[in-house]
Amino acid sequence: MSLSALLIAHFRKWQIASVFLVFAGNAAADSRPANLLSIDIHGAVYRVELATTPETRARGLMFRESLDPHGGMLLIFAREGDRRIWMKNVPIALRVYWIDDDYEVVAELRLPPCKADPCPVYAAGRPARYVLELADRDHPLRVGDRINGLDSLPR
Repeated sequence: MSLSALLIAHFRKWQIASVFLVFAGNAAADSRPANLLSIDIHGAVYRVELATTPETRARGLMFRESLDPHGGMLLIFAREGDRRIWMKNVPIALRVYWIDDDYEVVAELRLPPCKADPCPVYAAGRPARYVLELADRDHPLRVGDRINGLDSLPR
């Protein structure tokens, strides 16, 4: 076998191994346990994933086909502000709650999936530090309620 044929064969093996490693790495990242927090909402325990970085907040619940009835995601920001979200690439409806620095719900909306671009942008109309995204069903949580369990998060 010539040197060039040997190098090409070696390169192809490397390409295949690289593709496998990238695929396996992505699969492992998707199946690895997320950073979870248990919160108490009027006696019902919810286990929510924590989105603490700009990347995890931007990805949110994109491409999720379903959510556990007592599961969801909590988007965490460093400080209160005008927190806006959209439903791009989120194929399921969500119940979304904006929460202030005192763990009080300041707004609640039911958000349908976005079917076509441009997707609407939603906001609380009040400053919020957290955005809680849950499955679209009735939850025992209303504007003015405080959420137990968020005080365990670092400030």
